[in-house]
Amino acid sequence: MSHNSQLKNPTVCIQKSNYPKINLESLLTPLDGIKQYINQGERILLKVNLLNASIPEKAVVTHPAFVEAVVKAVLKEGGTPYIGDSPSGQFTKRRLKKVYERSGLKKLERDLGVELNYDTRSQKISIHNGKKLKKTPICKFVLDADKIIALPKIKTHSYMTMTMATKIMYGAVPGLTKAKYHSIFIKKKPFADMLLDVHSVTKPDLNIMDGIIGMQGDGPAGGIPVELGVLLASENAVALDLAICKMLNIEPVGIPTLRQAKVRHLWPRDISYPLLSPSDVRYNSFILPSTAGYILTGKKQPIRYPVTTEKCTVCGLCQEICPRNAITMDIKKAQVDYSACIKCYCCHEICPEDAIKLEVIE
Repeated sequence: MSHNSQLKNPTVCIQKSNYPKINLESLLTPLDGIKQYINQGERILLKVNLLNASIPEKAVVTHPAFVEAVVKAVLKEGGTPYIGDSPSGQFTKRRLKKVYERSGLKKLERDLGVELNYDTRSQKISIHNGKKLKKTPICKFVLDADKIIALPKIKTHSYMTMTMATKIMYGAVPGLTKAKYHSIFIKKKPFADMLLDVHSVTKPDLNIMDGIIGMQGDGPAGGIPVELGVLLASENAVALDLAICKMLNIEPVGIPTLRQAKVRHLWPRDISYPLLSPSDVRYNSFILPSTAGYILTGKKQPIRYPVTTEKCTVCGLCQEICPRNAITMDIKKAQVDYSACIKCYCCHEICPEDAIKLEVIE
């Protein structure tokens, strides 16, 4: 399907589902099946969401049962699937090993023989039509793929409101470079444009969304699992995210990446729903992050800052990832210098103990 035809009338497939009974064949039938995206012997990157070393039940990472279904579908069509992401923090083999084990993907490697990526190299590439980035490092495991199937998860995001298909490829940027971009693009508008720049040069051939168990509240790591019971698929990431906004009754221009996608004329004129429509799977009580109240009220909300609680184990990950060196460690817990803090919430995102809350400071 050409880029122009996608903008005119992209297809978004939606079906009700649960992890024990995933039927990718019926989900992808309107797109002529997964075979349309795979040639015999091609290396197919399954770009998952592996934010941090988290168990699947917390809804932080793409669920391994969903990943397993896609692995089997790719193998059936003669492709060679491999799984990869660049989690928050340093991009090292040691960290990848821990994330794969906790997320349940190491078991997939053992059971199915599927390859997990441990290549931490990157390469700078040009972004010819980039709004904010003219070049950026991209992980080699992404550049080496013959095809990319993105497997994002429906999740809230305390900085960007939602993290869905238009944000999934930020994991193509290696390690702490992602934190560096938070420091460079402090405001949400330029940060969203940067995300779209990255997506433009790493665009997946197909997006299949894990919406069976999503995350609401103060995501992407500290939110609350929510049973949504859906899978979605589309070639067009913007169309997919617009469909999710309709499903969750969210104003799409309140999502920075979607607002900037509209400015960049990336919104499709119409979207085709050959299976279920968003109204068929409507979920009206979805909880947005505490930082996104303006979407509901239309009024400017008090600024929320990261506050370290007694759950802190002084592991140092928040200090490592902070793009402005605003965090230091003392004997009991991490300390935040609010005069230096830019409210990017990277610390909240990476904390393995959910020890950093977002609060209004008087």
